[in-house]
Amino acid sequence: MVLQSCDVADNRRDLLCGNWESVEGKLDVLIYKEGEAYKVTVFKRSGLRRKLKPETYLLQEENGNLFMNTGFRIDVSYNEATDILTFSPNGDYIRVKPQPNIR
Repeated sequence: MVLQSCDVADNRRDLLCGNWESVEGKLDVLIYKEGEAYKVTVFKRSGLRRKLKPETYLLQEENGNLFMNTGFRIDVSYNEATDILTFSPNGDYIRVKPQPNIR
């Protein structure tokens, strides 16, 4: 048996990696690969000082559908043509483009 480094599902998840911001002003997210796992870090503000408190969840796949479990299931879908990530029920996210270095 020969193992391949990436299959179709991995390639699809690789496209999700990066920083994303909500078009509706909700929490920003970061998606990254750690070993074989894909993780989603949500940046929540908490406490009186509204300090950023990151929470990380595993991006999982079931029957070809991506989701994360935060205590309840949040479905994740990606439209490659528009480069828009959708978290149900949190809405659409756009990729944060890296800023060019200004000298």
